[in-house]
Amino acid sequence: MTRTKLDKEFNQPKLKTIWFFLKPYKLYVTALFLLASAIGILEATTVAAIYPIMDLGLDIQAGQDNMLLATIANMAALLPLKDAFISYCILIILLAVIVFIFKVIKVRLSARLSTNIVRETKERIFEKQMRADYQYFLDAKQGGLVYTTTTATNAVATLMTAVAKILSEIILIIFLFALLFSLNWKGALLVTLIGVGYYFATQYIGTRVSYVTGKGGAETATNEHIILNEVFNGIKQIKVFLTQNDWVRKFSQTVRAYFAYYRRNMVWNEIPAYSLWLLLFSSIAIMAVILRIQNPTGFTPLLPLFGTFAFAVLRLLPPIASFGSLRLQIMSALPNAELTYSSLHKQLSTIKDGERKFNTFTDNIQLDQVSFTHKGRPKTIKDVSITLEKGKTTAIVGSSGGGKTTIVDLLLRLFDADKGELKVDGVDLREYELATWLDRLGFVSQDTFIFHDTVKNNITFGSDGYSGEEIIQAARSASAHDFILEFPQGYDTIVGERGMKLSGGQKQRIAIARAIIKKPDILILDEATSALDNVAQTAVQKAINRISKERTVIIVAHRLSTIIDADKIIVVENGRVVEEGTHKELMAKKGDYWRLYRSQENA
Repeated sequence: MTRTKLDKEFNQPKLKTIWFFLKPYKLYVTALFLLASAIGILEATTVAAIYPIMDLGLDIQAGQDNMLLATIANMAALLPLKDAFISYCILIILLAVIVFIFKVIKVRLSARLSTNIVRETKERIFEKQMRADYQYFLDAKQGGLVYTTTTATNAVATLMTAVAKILSEIILIIFLFALLFSLNWKGALLVTLIGVGYYFATQYIGTRVSYVTGKGGAETATNEHIILNEVFNGIKQIKVFLTQNDWVRKFSQTVRAYFAYYRRNMVWNEIPAYSLWLLLFSSIAIMAVILRIQNPTGFTPLLPLFGTFAFAVLRLLPPIASFGSLRLQIMSALPNAELTYSSLHKQLSTIKDGERKFNTFTDNIQLDQVSFTHKGRPKTIKDVSITLEKGKTTAIVGSSGGGKTTIVDLLLRLFDADKGELKVDGVDLREYELATWLDRLGFVSQDTFIFHDTVKNNITFGSDGYSGEEIIQAARSASAHDFILEFPQGYDTIVGERGMKLSGGQKQRIAIARAIIKKPDILILDEATSALDNVAQTAVQKAINRISKERTVIIVAHRLSTIIDADKIIVVENGRVVEEGTHKELMAKKGDYWRLYRSQENA
């Protein structure tokens, strides 16, 4: 990227991203602005009230022509006290108490604003991801999705808190500068020049260091999540293939890169504050020198002015330092905020929902000249035409990679066909509401999803719409009830992460119970027994045979011995349908099915 392009990128305002998160909370923002303005005015007034106290203490009676000091005098006069000195002291206390109350209210509002923004942002991102196309999850890295939903959105809280604080600091700085100019414009001009220089210094550091390191930190932190997810998911293979050291090295490189960015950002964040401390104290000393040069005969009459000016400058130090620090925080948090903003605006779904409600079908499901190509792969299925009849069991078989599972994915509308139509009783499947279609389907895959919860909740999939009797009946039908009762807590047994307390056959039978508890019209079994041993496969097959009665069943099978009783067997090879018929008919043809069956018999 060229220098000019970098300058343009960094000089472009980031307000669009910030305003996107603040826009729904205009009332909060307005309230914070009003509170910050009130605090700024009151704090500047509190500092200015030091002048008359010093003036009375030294009995100088200077500054009578200053409008701000005259206003403070009128405020003190409202107090029912005879001693003017005490009145000013009491006024400072009252102003400090009011400022304290306003600051507490502001902090509470600011905290509510930032937490509400982050909470709703997390919920919106997660909901959007849940409604994304299946293809989105195939394309994205799991660790990246986790990072965006958790860590990146947390950075929005940092950003919003910093924005709220910097607003308050800017307003306070403005009123304190107004006070300084009312006291001595020459000294105020010197402090202004220091402030302007500090602003440009923090701007340079913010764009050249904080934003860059924040962006680099976000990328390396994302990579950390990706590596951890990959390691934990593949730990068995990693140990067997002795690649632990490779993964340790990869993780170590990523962590080192992250902390290199973090260290650089941490150092540069502190330098502006240290520089400001040096410059402002120097300005106080220079102000004293200027006053001494202007009044060589005596300095005592200038003490109220100098003391108030010095105190105002010292009061300026925290907000100006905070302003610079907060500005760098904002620039550092912006990359994650922009990532969150991008995630919320990115189109994650292209599959359009239909408008017709699906209740049931009466005749058949047809794939008519259907072709489909997975993203970045050769054509998967080509001009496939098959009919799946109601109440029948249809098996789809063939070599690995031939297109069997793709047909199932199209039936589940995880994808839409590139060409041709998938029709239910002559109606294009895309015309139906997806939720009403999937509600009538039961699905069991080879890679069963079992989550860390009870057996009962894994059967109901978290839904509370089923009675205990319905759960038990589904488990009985899936041949799962007996082994569930053997667990110490029965249906309330926690199955562990990814169902680690269950065997492969037990997982599959729980998945079958999950599929049939909703009483589906159509049951789809995608390689449901291929990963099981013979004993587990027999138990699961019995469950499948039991639940297949009086249902339309579609079976994708690797083990051909499990589908010899199917009403129809469809053979798919290289993305095309090459044979159809019953087991007996296809064996008699001695074609592709016959060769597949014989190869398994001889295996």
